[in-house]
Amino acid sequence: MKSLPIYAIALFVFISTVTFAQESYQLAASKLSVAGTSTLHDWESEVTEVNVQASLDMVDGQLQAIPGFMVKIPAKSIKSTKGRIMDNKTYGALKADDHPTITYKLTSTKIQDDSKLTASGKLTIAGQTKTVSFPVKMKKGSDGAITFSGSYSLLMSDYGMDAPTALMGSIKTGDEVTIHFSCTLEPGKATANSK
Repeated sequence: MKSLPIYAIALFVFISTVTFAQESYQLAASKLSVAGTSTLHDWESEVTEVNVQASLDMVDGQLQAIPGFMVKIPAKSIKSTKGRIMDNKTYGALKADDHPTITYKLTSTKIQDDSKLTASGKLTIAGQTKTVSFPVKMKKGSDGAITFSGSYSLLMSDYGMDAPTALMGSIKTGDEVTIHFSCTLEPGKATANSK
């Protein structure tokens, strides 16, 4: 039997190392909100349920890549401080009965250093999917957890949504809304819920 060439052995060792570095992560904590304006007052709604699937490539405690990252949010888990009337208008704008889930699927990352990266992915709201890109801050914990945080502004009209109105149209929300997010991932199972 012929022995394996040295380059084949080296390639096998390299592939094994890369595979070993990839870990599944679970959501340990999250805070997600949507903020906007209206002709009456500014407003903010909180997301009360977030579902995450994530895998990270780590080498010596440093993030090398994010081969998998998916976020799913039930549209009706978005709750306003203004009460049920505002919630129902939000669900109407989101077309939540026909499209009950908001999703974000990461497609690529550009890691600048150990504290920030740029994330690109597919964001689906109200049945419309757009490619989005935004900066993300990273903070590593001593327990191996990583917290990602940032914000992203979008226009509701880009996703085929009509800005909610009240009092026969005399009060209208602005077209632009800003999503603020912070999520902490820790090594573990691939899927987790946060409420």
